[in-house]
Amino acid sequence: MDKTVFAIYLRISKEDRNKERGTESNSISAQRLLVKNHIENMMQGQPYSISEFCDDGYSGTGFERPGLKAMLEAAKAGKINAVVVKDFSRFGRDYLEVGRYLEFIFPVMQIRFISVNDSYDSEDQAGATGGMGMALKNLVYSMYSRDLSKKVRTAKHTRVRNGEFIASFAPYGYRKDPEDNHKLLADGEVAWVVQKIFQMAADGRKVSEIARCLNEMEIPTRYQYHKSIGDNFPCVYNHTKIKLWDCTMVRKIIQNEVYLGKLVWNQSKCGLDTGKKTVKQPKEEWIVYENHHEALVTQKIFDQANAGKIPSGRQGTKKKNWFFLCGYCGKSLQYRSGKNSRYYCRSCVQQRENDCQKVHINERKLQQAVLCQVKSMADTLSGTKTTSKKAEKENRKSVLEGTVKNNTKEISQWKDTKITLYGQYKDGKITKEEYMARMEKGKTRLLKLEQEKEEAQKELDGMVETGKAGEVQEEELSELSVLETFDKEKIQILVDKVFVYGRDAIEIVWKTRNPFE
Repeated sequence: MDKTVFAIYLRISKEDRNKERGTESNSISAQRLLVKNHIENMMQGQPYSISEFCDDGYSGTGFERPGLKAMLEAAKAGKINAVVVKDFSRFGRDYLEVGRYLEFIFPVMQIRFISVNDSYDSEDQAGATGGMGMALKNLVYSMYSRDLSKKVRTAKHTRVRNGEFIASFAPYGYRKDPEDNHKLLADGEVAWVVQKIFQMAADGRKVSEIARCLNEMEIPTRYQYHKSIGDNFPCVYNHTKIKLWDCTMVRKIIQNEVYLGKLVWNQSKCGLDTGKKTVKQPKEEWIVYENHHEALVTQKIFDQANAGKIPSGRQGTKKKNWFFLCGYCGKSLQYRSGKNSRYYCRSCVQQRENDCQKVHINERKLQQAVLCQVKSMADTLSGTKTTSKKAEKENRKSVLEGTVKNNTKEISQWKDTKITLYGQYKDGKITKEEYMARMEKGKTRLLKLEQEKEEAQKELDGMVETGKAGEVQEEELSELSVLETFDKEKIQILVDKVFVYGRDAIEIVWKTRNPFE
């Protein structure tokens, strides 16, 4: 490059953005101004250019950020010479990952790294990484993130105890007050739906009957309603083809005390201190704020609706099975054990007439039908492996795998060579001209190796995609071809999922393409 190209990386998290009302220290504009002024003072009239990369609303605890990824790709492509950030925490709060970039990745890529507020410049470190001070600082950032997660939760609890509604979306039947987003108002468009649900439940109607009634009245589900008014409401039923009211939706409304005018919080928690896992909280730890907003139902109606009418009361064991799916709505089939164990689509009760009612099949018949097809496929694939093409394929595969392996090894060796060459140049053992010439020669060789490796890997992937199951061990195919009983774990070697359309129609989604195609 004729002039230095600086990549300035700017990041602000959602928490930082909320703090901007009181301080501008971490805002994108403040970071940009600070970093650009530093570069200008540092270059003192020398030619340079700036490429900006930004992540707005992303936490620094993870490195899966679009702006950061784009910057790293530019670095790999040799489009930038240096990376400049406000401080280490903007680049990342995981001290181990930050250290890996500063100690290994950036030096190998010959990228200069500058952290303005930390007074760190890799060019001034003479091969070092900043010493114990930088490591401790990064460790503090990581610990700070975990501590911040707890503090944010505590702050939210305080706000809820003060009567503030802080969730992203109002409960179904309510809307946020336009003048104060922390207050709830009854939503006249759908509040009557909630009241109707409670009244039907109080009258003794089962949740399945209520769901069917709502669908027959063509009342939009919560997801459909939010979508119709332009809200970016997440859909928790992405796997389903048809969005209808079901027992789960109705049951959640009937059991929710928010419709009594209460603000309920801390039913579950999730954060860095929980490993980002959702942990349900016991009811005694819930935070309940009484008389927070207008109640849609009375205590009497609420109690009647929940007076032992929520469970279905049916006998037998029920559980979801993500292996067998309804061919019409896409939901997982319900399994009911008993004298006549069977699979059925629970959506059959959501409407008086729908295709899902056809999906009602005996467990043994369904399993035998799938087993028969799996054995047939295993026989076909096993036979394919014995054809004359097998030898040619295996030979070609061996050549391609050798190319990938050898090129990967040489590429890895070149990374070590770059570090060695850089050390020799810094120590004055080779001249700058020799260093640049050998680096250029190495880069040319590296491009060729990577191209050959990419082409070989692409062909290998194609071979795997056109016959994944053909790569299944011969012993596994042989075992499947003579399988006498339904063994889900073994069958899943070849089968991804099964769509059931009725007693005499199923569709198997294989983990391999049809060998006859």
